[in-house]
Formats: sequence, structure tokens, C-alpha cells
Amino acid sequence: MKGSRIELGDVTPHNIKQLKRLNQVIFPVSYNDKFYKDVLEVGELGIGTKMLNHVLNICEKDGTFDNIYLHVQISNESAIDFYRKFGFEIIETKKNYYKRIEPADAHVLQKNLKVPSGQNADAQKTDN
Repeated sequence: MKGSRIELGDVTPHNIKQLKRLNQVIFPVSYNDKFYKDVLEVGELGIGTKMLNHVLNICEKDGTFDNIYLHVQISNESAIDFYRKFGFEIIETKKNYYKRIEPADAHVLQKNLKVPSGQNADAQKTDN
């Protein structure tokens, strides 16, 4: 038997309900209707980058946030790599964080938003 090949096409108004159902079955979180409307408007590729940049920009403009934290399933290497590109670091692992998925453990990732004392913002940007 030859290996199977799976290809994913674009998300369209005709198949958005299938995406919604897949997300409900696969992910331990629920997405509201606005999320799916945004997927159709923005397009699927790059939406994670756009969403994360949006959050980072809001935090930067606000100026009162010191850190951002998030949880990622320990087996989700692509998500971990994605967040590391934005300066997040694994700081902790929580056992049995997820209730309906395996593995149930999650890494806690942190991004420090404040410039360490003794450095200016320009020096920090060039180090990354």
C-alpha cells in the first residue's frame, strides 16, 4: 500500500462549517463565530502571525504589560517553534493541564515585554 497524501484547500464559505467541526473535535478550546468570519476575511495562512502581532502591538502601545504568558501542549513542536520566533521562552511545564487531549501536559511560555534595566530599546532589538 502506498503512502497517502492529504492536501488542504482554501477555507471558503462553502467549507467553513467543516473547519469549525474539526476544531471542535480536535482542540480543547472553542472559537466563536467571529473567529471563523475573520478566517474567511483574512485568509488562513499567516493568521496566527497576524493575531500575535496584533496582541503584541496592543501590549506595546499600552505600555503597562511586563510579560505575556501562554500554554502550549508539550508535543506541539511547531507551535513552540512559532512562539520562540517571537521571543517566547519555556519557563515551566504543567502536568495534566489539558483534560480531553493527550499528552495532557502543557509548557508555559513567557515573553518579557520590558527592557531590562541598563539596556535601551534599540540595543534589545538588534540583539534579537
